[in-house]
Amino acid sequence: MRIIRTVIPALALLFLASSLRASEFDWMVRQISRETGARPVHIPFFGLARFVVRVGHPAGASDLQLAVFENTHVAPVRFNQLFDTTAGPAWNPIVRVRSTKNGESTNIYAREEGKHLRLLICTSEHGETTLVEIRVQPDKLMEVVEEHRHGRD
Repeated sequence: MRIIRTVIPALALLFLASSLRASEFDWMVRQISRETGARPVHIPFFGLARFVVRVGHPAGASDLQLAVFENTHVAPVRFNQLFDTTAGPAWNPIVRVRSTKNGESTNIYAREEGKHLRLLICTSEHGETTLVEIRVQPDKLMEVVEEHRHGRD
């Protein structure tokens, strides 16, 4: 009986924490929708992919969120402003790539979360905008990067 009294509140807190995290990503998706007028595209079986990531932890990943928007033609300068504002001060910009020739833009943001790292990857190319948030263990991710780096040598 004592186990039930401790397990149920722990599960409730875990559910609440995951809901808060999801709502932050959902808020970002809503902001992009408001700004661009586009709605996120439904991706079949993405729920299954998220489950596989949560259970299998490929490359140290333990959570994955994805939103894809079509017909979102965002100017590169506005792209920076939009995602800096949407991500907010909790996210640190670590990579910004622009192609003036193609009109493609990519921003990558990061923030620490205990022993984990959350990455927010925002891209815009040819009228399509993609937002990805992933939670990873930095040491496991670096193992995969090193493994692939040595595979190319």
